[in-house]
Amino acid sequence: MNRSDFNQTGGYPLKTERLQEVQTAFEVFNALGNIAGNLVIISGCEITGNSIASGTVFINNEVLEFRTGYFVPDSTVVIFEEPVIKEFENGELKPVHMIRYAAIGTADVSYLWTGFKRLLPTKEIPLDLNARLASLEKLTAVFKTGNAPVLWQRPANEIPPGWVEDMTWRGRFPAGFNPDQTEFNQVGKMAGATTKQLTVAELPPHKHYMFTPEMINPYNEVNATNQVAKNGYDGGSGGNENYVLRGSNQAAAHGNTSATGSNVAFSILNPYRVVIFIKFVG
Repeated sequence: MNRSDFNQTGGYPLKTERLQEVQTAFEVFNALGNIAGNLVIISGCEITGNSIASGTVFINNEVLEFRTGYFVPDSTVVIFEEPVIKEFENGELKPVHMIRYAAIGTADVSYLWTGFKRLLPTKEIPLDLNARLASLEKLTAVFKTGNAPVLWQRPANEIPPGWVEDMTWRGRFPAGFNPDQTEFNQVGKMAGATTKQLTVAELPPHKHYMFTPEMINPYNEVNATNQVAKNGYDGGSGGNENYVLRGSNQAAAHGNTSATGSNVAFSILNPYRVVIFIKFVG
Protein backbone atom coordinates (compact mmCIF):
# COMPACT_ATOMS: atom_id res chain seq x y z
CA MET A 1 0.00 0.00 0.00
CA ASN A 2 1.05 3.64 -0.34
CA ARG A 3 2.72 5.30 2.64
CA SER A 4 3.46 8.90 3.68
CA ASP A 5 6.51 10.15 5.61
CA PHE A 6 5.33 12.90 7.96
CA ASN A 7 8.35 12.91 10.30
CA GLN A 8 10.60 15.33 8.41
CA THR A 9 12.32 18.68 9.00
CA GLY A 10 12.31 21.76 6.82
CA GLY A 11 8.64 22.56 6.97
CA TYR A 12 6.38 19.70 5.91
CA PRO A 13 3.86 20.82 3.22
CA LEU A 14 0.71 19.71 5.06
CA LYS A 15 -1.90 20.44 2.44
CA THR A 16 -5.26 18.87 1.71
CA GLU A 17 -3.54 16.73 -0.89
CA ARG A 18 -1.60 14.98 1.89
CA LEU A 19 -4.83 14.10 3.69
CA GLN A 20 -6.33 12.75 0.48
CA GLU A 21 -3.25 10.60 0.04
CA VAL A 22 -3.85 9.09 3.47
CA GLN A 23 -7.47 8.28 2.63
CA THR A 24 -6.47 6.76 -0.69
CA ALA A 25 -3.89 4.60 1.08
CA PHE A 26 -6.31 2.91 3.48
CA GLU A 27 -9.07 2.49 0.88
CA VAL A 28 -7.07 -0.45 -0.43
CA PHE A 29 -8.25 -2.44 2.58
CA ASN A 30 -11.74 -2.55 1.08
CA ALA A 31 -10.41 -4.99 -1.48
CA LEU A 32 -9.83 -7.56 1.26
CA GLY A 33 -13.58 -7.96 1.56
CA ASN A 34 -13.63 -9.57 -1.87
CA ILE A 35 -11.91 -12.60 -0.36
CA ALA A 36 -15.28 -13.60 1.05
CA GLY A 37 -17.45 -12.12 -1.70
CA ASN A 38 -20.26 -9.62 -1.81
CA LEU A 39 -22.93 -9.25 0.89
CA VAL A 40 -20.91 -10.86 3.67
CA ILE A 41 -21.06 -10.49 7.44
CA ILE A 42 -17.45 -9.93 8.50
CA SER A 43 -18.11 -9.71 12.22
CA GLY A 44 -20.89 -9.21 14.73
CA CYS A 45 -24.50 -8.97 13.52
CA GLU A 46 -25.62 -11.77 15.86
CA ILE A 47 -29.36 -12.35 15.82
CA THR A 48 -31.38 -12.47 19.03
CA GLY A 49 -35.08 -12.85 18.43
CA ASN A 50 -35.96 -10.13 15.93
CA SER A 51 -32.93 -8.00 16.71
CA ILE A 52 -29.63 -7.80 14.83
CA ALA A 53 -26.59 -6.67 16.81
CA SER A 54 -24.09 -4.17 15.43
CA GLY A 55 -21.19 -5.47 13.37
CA THR A 56 -19.29 -5.12 10.12
CA VAL A 57 -20.47 -6.07 6.62
CA PHE A 58 -19.12 -5.97 3.09
CA ILE A 59 -21.33 -4.50 0.36
CA ASN A 60 -20.23 -3.79 -3.21
CA ASN A 61 -16.47 -3.57 -2.57
CA GLU A 62 -16.88 -1.52 0.61
CA VAL A 63 -16.41 -2.47 4.25
CA LEU A 64 -19.16 -0.82 6.29
CA GLU A 65 -20.28 -0.55 9.88
CA PHE A 66 -23.63 -2.27 10.48
CA ARG A 67 -25.85 -0.66 13.08
CA THR A 68 -28.18 -2.66 15.26
CA GLY A 69 -31.87 -2.82 14.47
CA TYR A 70 -35.01 -4.92 14.32
CA PHE A 71 -35.87 -7.04 11.32
CA VAL A 72 -38.44 -9.37 9.78
CA PRO A 73 -37.67 -12.16 7.27
CA ASP A 74 -38.08 -9.88 4.24
CA SER A 75 -36.22 -6.88 5.71
CA THR A 76 -33.73 -5.04 3.52
CA VAL A 77 -30.38 -3.43 4.24
CA VAL A 78 -29.66 0.12 3.09
CA ILE A 79 -26.43 2.16 3.02
CA PHE A 80 -26.84 5.46 4.86
CA GLU A 81 -24.54 8.47 4.53
CA GLU A 82 -24.40 11.20 7.18
CA PRO A 83 -22.29 14.29 6.45
CA VAL A 84 -20.25 15.95 9.20
CA ILE A 85 -20.57 19.75 8.80
CA LYS A 86 -17.78 22.08 9.88
CA GLU A 87 -17.32 25.84 9.70
CA PHE A 88 -14.50 27.07 7.50
CA GLU A 89 -12.30 30.12 8.14
CA ASN A 90 -14.43 32.18 5.82
CA GLY A 91 -17.51 31.35 7.89
CA GLU A 92 -19.03 28.85 5.44
CA LEU A 93 -20.47 25.56 6.68
CA LYS A 94 -19.40 22.67 4.55
CA PRO A 95 -19.42 18.86 4.83
CA VAL A 96 -15.92 17.73 5.64
CA HIS A 97 -16.53 14.09 6.45
CA MET A 98 -19.04 11.41 5.40
CA ILE A 99 -20.05 8.70 7.83
CA ARG A 100 -21.29 5.70 5.86
CA TYR A 101 -22.94 2.72 7.51
CA ALA A 102 -25.44 -0.02 6.75
CA ALA A 103 -28.68 -0.68 8.63
CA ILE A 104 -32.15 -2.13 8.19
CA GLY A 105 -34.25 0.21 6.08
CA THR A 106 -35.89 0.86 2.73
CA ALA A 107 -34.61 2.77 -0.29
CA ASP A 108 -34.39 2.56 -4.06
CA VAL A 109 -31.18 0.59 -3.67
CA SER A 110 -31.39 -2.06 -0.97
CA TYR A 111 -30.28 -5.62 -0.25
CA LEU A 112 -32.26 -8.44 1.32
CA TRP A 113 -30.95 -9.29 4.77
CA THR A 114 -31.41 -12.98 3.97
CA GLY A 115 -28.86 -12.51 1.17
CA PHE A 116 -26.04 -11.83 3.64
CA LYS A 117 -23.78 -14.74 4.60
CA ARG A 118 -21.53 -14.96 7.63
CA LEU A 119 -17.82 -15.15 6.91
CA LEU A 120 -16.16 -18.29 8.24
CA PRO A 121 -12.93 -17.42 10.08
CA THR A 122 -9.98 -18.21 7.81
CA LYS A 123 -8.24 -20.44 10.34
CA GLU A 124 -11.39 -22.57 10.59
CA ILE A 125 -11.66 -23.14 6.84
CA PRO A 126 -9.11 -26.01 6.72
CA LEU A 127 -10.77 -27.68 9.71
CA ASP A 128 -14.19 -27.34 8.13
CA LEU A 129 -12.97 -28.59 4.74
CA ASN A 130 -11.17 -31.55 6.31
CA ALA A 131 -14.30 -32.51 8.24
CA ARG A 132 -16.41 -32.28 5.09
CA LEU A 133 -13.88 -34.28 3.06
CA ALA A 134 -13.72 -36.99 5.72
CA SER A 135 -17.50 -37.25 5.64
CA LEU A 136 -17.55 -37.42 1.84
CA GLU A 137 -14.86 -40.11 1.82
CA LYS A 138 -16.97 -42.22 4.15
CA LEU A 139 -20.03 -41.72 1.96
CA THR A 140 -18.19 -42.64 -1.24
CA ALA A 141 -16.23 -45.57 0.22
CA VAL A 142 -18.92 -48.01 -0.92
CA PHE A 143 -18.35 -46.92 -4.50
CA LYS A 144 -14.55 -46.73 -4.40
CA THR A 145 -13.73 -49.84 -2.37
CA GLY A 146 -16.97 -51.82 -2.37
CA ASN A 147 -17.56 -51.49 -6.11
CA ALA A 148 -21.21 -50.80 -5.34
CA PRO A 149 -23.34 -50.05 -8.42
CA VAL A 150 -25.96 -47.32 -8.54
CA LEU A 151 -29.05 -46.90 -10.69
CA TRP A 152 -28.74 -44.74 -13.82
CA GLN A 153 -31.98 -43.73 -15.53
CA ARG A 154 -30.51 -41.83 -18.46
CA PRO A 155 -29.17 -43.15 -21.80
CA ALA A 156 -25.87 -45.01 -21.69
CA ASN A 157 -24.10 -42.32 -23.72
CA GLU A 158 -24.84 -39.82 -20.93
CA ILE A 159 -23.09 -41.77 -18.16
CA PRO A 160 -20.84 -39.20 -16.40
CA PRO A 161 -17.03 -39.39 -16.56
CA GLY A 162 -15.49 -41.75 -14.02
CA TRP A 163 -18.44 -44.14 -14.22
CA VAL A 164 -19.08 -47.12 -16.51
CA GLU A 165 -21.84 -49.65 -16.92
CA ASP A 166 -21.46 -52.73 -14.72
CA MET A 167 -22.09 -55.48 -17.25
CA THR A 168 -22.56 -58.14 -14.55
CA TRP A 169 -25.86 -56.50 -13.61
CA ARG A 170 -27.45 -56.57 -17.03
CA GLY A 171 -30.97 -57.99 -16.79
CA ARG A 172 -30.67 -58.82 -13.08
CA PHE A 173 -32.35 -57.87 -9.81
CA PRO A 174 -30.38 -57.52 -6.56
CA ALA A 175 -31.29 -59.81 -3.65
CA GLY A 176 -30.43 -59.30 0.01
CA PHE A 177 -27.74 -61.53 1.55
CA ASN A 178 -29.11 -64.23 3.89
CA PRO A 179 -26.62 -66.76 5.31
CA ASP A 180 -29.48 -69.06 6.34
CA GLN A 181 -31.02 -69.40 2.87
CA THR A 182 -29.20 -71.43 0.22
CA GLU A 183 -30.25 -69.19 -2.65
CA PHE A 184 -28.87 -66.04 -1.00
CA ASN A 185 -25.98 -67.20 1.21
CA GLN A 186 -23.10 -66.04 -1.01
CA VAL A 187 -22.32 -62.45 -2.03
CA GLY A 188 -21.99 -62.20 -5.81
CA LYS A 189 -23.89 -65.43 -6.48
CA MET A 190 -25.78 -65.33 -9.78
CA ALA A 191 -28.86 -67.50 -10.25
CA GLY A 192 -32.50 -67.36 -11.23
CA ALA A 193 -34.40 -67.38 -14.52
CA THR A 194 -36.97 -65.21 -16.24
CA THR A 195 -39.26 -68.14 -17.19
CA LYS A 196 -40.38 -71.45 -15.67
CA GLN A 197 -41.55 -74.83 -16.99
CA LEU A 198 -43.48 -76.98 -14.54
CA THR A 199 -42.54 -80.58 -13.85
CA VAL A 200 -45.14 -83.26 -13.04
CA ALA A 201 -44.15 -83.11 -9.38
CA GLU A 202 -44.93 -79.40 -9.33
CA LEU A 203 -48.47 -79.81 -10.65
CA PRO A 204 -51.26 -79.47 -8.10
CA PRO A 205 -53.41 -82.58 -7.47
CA HIS A 206 -56.10 -82.78 -10.16
CA LYS A 207 -58.34 -85.15 -12.17
CA HIS A 208 -59.41 -85.54 -15.79
CA TYR A 209 -62.75 -86.87 -17.06
CA MET A 210 -62.34 -89.95 -19.29
CA PHE A 211 -65.80 -90.55 -20.75
CA THR A 212 -68.64 -88.57 -22.20
CA PRO A 213 -72.22 -89.36 -21.11
CA GLU A 214 -72.78 -91.24 -24.39
CA MET A 215 -70.01 -93.72 -23.53
CA ILE A 216 -71.51 -94.94 -20.25
CA ASN A 217 -74.73 -96.80 -19.72
CA PRO A 218 -76.15 -95.13 -16.63
CA TYR A 219 -77.72 -98.40 -15.54
CA ASN A 220 -74.36 -100.16 -15.41
CA GLU A 221 -72.28 -97.46 -13.69
CA VAL A 222 -70.27 -98.48 -10.64
CA ASN A 223 -72.13 -98.09 -7.39
CA ALA A 224 -69.99 -100.28 -5.15
CA THR A 225 -66.41 -101.50 -4.98
CA ASN A 226 -65.47 -104.21 -7.47
CA GLN A 227 -68.79 -104.00 -9.32
CA VAL A 228 -68.85 -104.04 -13.09
CA ALA A 229 -69.27 -100.62 -14.64
CA LYS A 230 -69.47 -101.80 -18.26
CA ASN A 231 -69.59 -105.35 -19.50
CA GLY A 232 -67.22 -106.14 -22.31
CA TYR A 233 -66.75 -108.73 -24.98
CA ASP A 234 -63.92 -110.06 -27.08
CA GLY A 235 -64.47 -109.03 -30.65
CA GLY A 236 -62.27 -111.83 -31.91
CA SER A 237 -59.67 -111.43 -34.61
CA GLY A 238 -59.79 -107.85 -35.80
CA GLY A 239 -63.00 -107.14 -33.91
CA ASN A 240 -63.75 -104.41 -31.46
CA GLU A 241 -63.15 -105.05 -27.81
CA ASN A 242 -64.77 -103.51 -24.78
CA TYR A 243 -63.15 -103.49 -21.35
CA VAL A 244 -64.60 -104.12 -17.96
CA LEU A 245 -64.22 -101.11 -15.65
CA ARG A 246 -64.46 -101.87 -11.96
CA GLY A 247 -64.67 -99.63 -8.95
CA SER A 248 -61.51 -101.08 -7.39
CA ASN A 249 -58.79 -99.19 -5.54
CA GLN A 250 -56.10 -100.34 -7.95
CA ALA A 251 -54.04 -97.72 -9.75
CA ALA A 252 -55.02 -97.07 -13.34
CA ALA A 253 -52.68 -98.82 -15.77
CA HIS A 254 -54.44 -98.77 -19.14
CA GLY A 255 -55.71 -96.11 -21.51
CA ASN A 256 -54.98 -92.37 -21.73
CA THR A 257 -57.00 -89.22 -21.69
CA SER A 258 -56.76 -86.89 -24.65
CA ALA A 259 -53.48 -84.94 -24.70
CA THR A 260 -53.49 -81.21 -24.03
CA GLY A 261 -50.96 -78.49 -23.15
CA SER A 262 -47.98 -77.12 -25.09
CA ASN A 263 -45.22 -77.18 -22.43
CA VAL A 264 -44.65 -73.45 -22.99
CA ALA A 265 -42.53 -71.71 -20.37
CA PHE A 266 -44.33 -68.90 -18.55
CA SER A 267 -42.98 -65.59 -17.26
CA ILE A 268 -42.18 -65.22 -13.58
CA LEU A 269 -40.99 -61.59 -13.78
CA ASN A 270 -42.16 -59.14 -11.15
CA PRO A 271 -43.26 -55.67 -12.29
CA TYR A 272 -40.06 -53.87 -13.26
CA ARG A 273 -38.49 -50.72 -14.66
CA VAL A 274 -35.34 -50.92 -16.76
CA VAL A 275 -32.29 -48.96 -15.56
CA ILE A 276 -28.53 -49.16 -16.12
CA PHE A 277 -26.35 -50.24 -13.20
CA ILE A 278 -23.18 -48.13 -13.24
CA LYS A 279 -20.07 -48.31 -11.07
CA PHE A 280 -17.35 -45.82 -10.17
CA VAL A 281 -13.94 -46.44 -11.76
CA GLY A 282 -12.26 -43.11 -11.02
